[in-house]
Amino acid sequence: MCRIYGYFGFDLDARAMRAARAAQLPGGPDRQEYVRGEDWGLGCNRLAIQDPAHGSQPFAAADGSAYAVFNGEIYNFRAIREELAAHGVHVEGDSDGSVLLPYYALHGDRFVDRLEGMYAIALVDLRQGRRLKLWSDPLAVKSLYYEATARGVTFSSEPGGLTALRTRGPRLDPYAVDHYMNWQCLPPGASLHAGVASLRPGEQLVHDGRSVVVRPPRPVPAPAPDESRTPERLGTLLSDEVARMSLQSAPVAVQLSGGLDSAVLATLLAGRRRDVTGFHVTHEGGHPSNEEGYAREAAAHAGIPLDVVEIREAELPELIPPMVAALGTPNATPHALSAYVLFKAIAERSFRVCFVGDGADEQFGGYRRYSTALAADADTWREQYLDRLSLVPYARYRRLYTPEYRAFLDAGTSSRRRALELLGLPAPSRLEQLLTFDRLHKLPGLNLRKLDHLSMAHAVEGRVPYCQPAVTDFARRTPDALKVSGSRRKPILWDAGRALIPEAVRTRTKQPFTFPVDAFLAPGTKLWEFVTDVLGASRLRSTGFIAEAAVREVLAEHALRRDQARLLWGLMVLELSLP
Repeated sequence: MCRIYGYFGFDLDARAMRAARAAQLPGGPDRQEYVRGEDWGLGCNRLAIQDPAHGSQPFAAADGSAYAVFNGEIYNFRAIREELAAHGVHVEGDSDGSVLLPYYALHGDRFVDRLEGMYAIALVDLRQGRRLKLWSDPLAVKSLYYEATARGVTFSSEPGGLTALRTRGPRLDPYAVDHYMNWQCLPPGASLHAGVASLRPGEQLVHDGRSVVVRPPRPVPAPAPDESRTPERLGTLLSDEVARMSLQSAPVAVQLSGGLDSAVLATLLAGRRRDVTGFHVTHEGGHPSNEEGYAREAAAHAGIPLDVVEIREAELPELIPPMVAALGTPNATPHALSAYVLFKAIAERSFRVCFVGDGADEQFGGYRRYSTALAADADTWREQYLDRLSLVPYARYRRLYTPEYRAFLDAGTSSRRRALELLGLPAPSRLEQLLTFDRLHKLPGLNLRKLDHLSMAHAVEGRVPYCQPAVTDFARRTPDALKVSGSRRKPILWDAGRALIPEAVRTRTKQPFTFPVDAFLAPGTKLWEFVTDVLGASRLRSTGFIAEAAVREVLAEHALRRDQARLLWGLMVLELSLP
């Protein structure tokens, strides 16, 4: 796991490479190296987990014909080493990244189709002309930002690293505010900064020294439902995936929310290793969303210790700015703060690997909104569904915009219009439309990017078994009725995990991993004072996108105890994220 950066197609001063390295140091504290050639450079800050003695980056072909850097984990690397050995290729050590260049030499660009894991890869091929190639894994678990201009390409794992490589300062993308209000984040492909993009799930970028081509992943036809996809087979699959994802010598943490997804992982991990510790975040005061009791039940059932980290009200004004800085790109979900504090605590206890349950709901239909959308009218379900995903409903957030910004969006393509197009793409069923949309757009943009940035800000690698390619394939082939059946959601996973979770978790009501923003943001609290100070000296309003009177109205409504906590939190995060 690393932070990578580089440039191609023009010469860049070594000071810029050092600045990009420094900007991403928390995510790669163990070793920092870069290599420069004629009009190209690749750099890597390494977080050494798998075989620290080997796998130093950048990787170089023995004849100097290719170089590569990579961020992520390749879980089938030992099978790849065996395949390479059958072709007479020896790979020294036991590092997963060391197989990449020889595997590329064997299979060309198609080598990524055989990788199982999470990754962002940058490769410079100097054979028969020079080319830069960038790849993202199928769900974009690992972020990669880039700027492509007439001069060439710069790229980085984090926006801050890319800013260090750019020859001009960041400018706010005029569509970014609308994206954020519609998605609660910036969707895959988008960025806060004008001219900067991020690789979407499964994308490849190629620059041949003259032009840039961004290639989408090859379309995969929707598979037919497979009645052999049973809970027993899913349980075996998850057990196998967890086993090969937990082979490193370093001890393992698991985020225990108190729900099904993380409880299953905790028990599977505990069956493989004796050095597993659960971590749970709770919040000062008594809140209906408190899940500590369920997390303790899950830890006891798995037979692992549980560390509970408490967020205190007095700490919030000091925690929020570094959390927003670590995100690097705005994310309106209040539980981002819980995740930030969780990974900070995990790092302080010297863990470098943490398993999380992200992706299970998007793969197997775990959210209540799926049942609601399936029961909705055929003419209105898409708009209603997107309103559930946005910061506030479409009509509400449009009223926050200035007349000029509304006119600008109406003359082009608003984020909501594009989201409606994506959600309306053909699929075998409405449920598969919903899950495909969430899997390829909402999950990478809102959840996985947050995981990548907040975990790596503390030199912790977040591992996501439910996002493994084999799990995605299994989920796509699972009949709809085993994912959502009326009000019952992800029954196949509940049945697969029945023996792995305690009765208390099995019979509880589902709730999301959350942060009680409504309680902490009540008028008169420290968070209320902080938010009013941030929005009172707002740069956001001076951009011409958000109307000053509209922000004042939201603050006044909340002061009168008419709850606007989620909207105020989202506006605060956006304000603190501005360049």
